[in-house]
Amino acid sequence: MTADVLVLPVTCSTPSASTNAVAGPVPPDRRIDEQVVLRPLTPYGASKAAAEMLMSAYTAVYGVRCVPLRFTNVYGPGMTGKDSIVARIMRAALSDGGMTVYGAGKQVRDYVYVEDVAEAVSLAVRRSDIDGPVVIGAGESYSVLDILALARGATGAALPAEHVPAKAGEMPRVIVDPSYARSLGWQPAVDLTEGLRRVWEWWPRDHAAAQSDQSGQPAQLAGQA
Repeated sequence: MTADVLVLPVTCSTPSASTNAVAGPVPPDRRIDEQVVLRPLTPYGASKAAAEMLMSAYTAVYGVRCVPLRFTNVYGPGMTGKDSIVARIMRAALSDGGMTVYGAGKQVRDYVYVEDVAEAVSLAVRRSDIDGPVVIGAGESYSVLDILALARGATGAALPAEHVPAKAGEMPRVIVDPSYARSLGWQPAVDLTEGLRRVWEWWPRDHAAAQSDQSGQPAQLAGQA
């Protein structure tokens, strides 16, 4: 019965959560868009690229219209279980802790708020004319030092940073071009300053001890969430 269901064409699309990490390094003057060559630097990025290829095959063979949504760094309320840069900062702010920053902290990343991501998923389900992957990001990138400065403003915490050698395999810059998504009617509504304020306002205060680094060491902040 499962096989019979899979071969039936559908009129709505099946979005999947992919990532800009499928792209790997790009030239300094190039933004990451839907046309970049897939050259992932990490097993995570490679697994997402493989998933995109599998979805492409299902589209070709079974007529299932698949839309990989290449998210940048997603953040927002509900992320207490994540080990991303924003979540680490919030835990550190609540416990008066500091962060370990890999390298100079100049790695740049794009951050997209969870409500904007939900709008993108809804759009991908409803639209019948989307072909292939769609980059979903704010279109504005910030360095690790930038986001620490913004988080200090949002939380009022000192958030001292300790710099250690950079990690191998980390992309130095992620700057995306969400023009295709915007042409489909999607538009990010929450910028990083407002988004961090909302996350800090939402974050459960009674989770501070449970969610802090159990080793007692500063939270580690790489450039990628």
